Amino acid sequence: MYSSYGGPNPMQPPQRLLQRLGGYVIDTVLGQGAVAIVYRARSPQGKVVALKVLTDVAAAQPKIRLMFQNEYRITSRLKYPGVVQVSDSGMIDGHPYIAMDVVEGKTLQDFMGKDKGLGEAPSVNLVRQLANTLNYVHQQQIVHRDLKPANIFVTQDGRALLIDFGAALDLRNPPTEPASGIYGTPGFLAPEQIRNGNAVDGRADLYSLGVIFYRMVVGRRPFYGTREDVLEAHLSTPPPPPSDVGYVSPQLEVVLLKLLAKDPAARYQTGAELVTALDQVHLEAPPAGAPQRLLRWLLGN
Repeated sequence: MYSSYGGPNPMQPPQRLLQRLGGYVIDTVLGQGAVAIVYRARSPQGKVVALKVLTDVAAAQPKIRLMFQNEYRITSRLKYPGVVQVSDSGMIDGHPYIAMDVVEGKTLQDFMGKDKGLGEAPSVNLVRQLANTLNYVHQQQIVHRDLKPANIFVTQDGRALLIDFGAALDLRNPPTEPASGIYGTPGFLAPEQIRNGNAVDGRADLYSLGVIFYRMVVGRRPFYGTREDVLEAHLSTPPPPPSDVGYVSPQLEVVLLKLLAKDPAARYQTGAELVTALDQVHLEAPPAGAPQRLLRWLLGN
């Protein structure tokens, strides 16, 4: 299982890999990004875990350390099958770390790559799972705030798991200061996150899920361009109907566009409401050659 706050940065010096961290014996590297390295390791109790360790450069930055602590504090509260479970956190020899369950598979970002969508039925299956997980997360008064394909893990038995709660907002203990900067990734931000990232609720995550859903079904996000172009589009530009971009069943298009409403009150209000809507969608037979990559991958494993 691999997650981090960012991708590789060629401007940074190579990070020295660890062979041991306190009582954790490291076996191999599962993944590496600009902010963290994830190792397969054995805990002092003998359990195989994914050990996420901040790089030296990231560990020197107070904001990143705070997000890392936030990730563990919030994730440890979330006991749900759709959230990767954490078991330990701390700092050893100057290395902040989080120990979490090892799961086999890859991120949705790695899975999709530059390909043209996953097909309607597999996409609906994943989104239904994610909607149920978000319903639970939001009931715990947590807003993820950085929902994107890189923060969704797809296991080889077809489970969709949420990872990386470093940017998450705890509505039980909201920040007392106004948000400094934008939390999240521009391509997936709800309009209200852009205006004030601390003044959001779970409906912002549902908007982000809508962008991901759109991408899975038709093979592209609704908005592209510079960072400023994309942010402005989220604020004021209606998304292109997905049927203008690729194949989509009419009832599913209604769901997608409702998720992407600019006004949170016009979206589905909860993950449970989204699941109910998906259960009522009739998917029409796709044309020959429509993408079914996820189905083929799962059948092959």
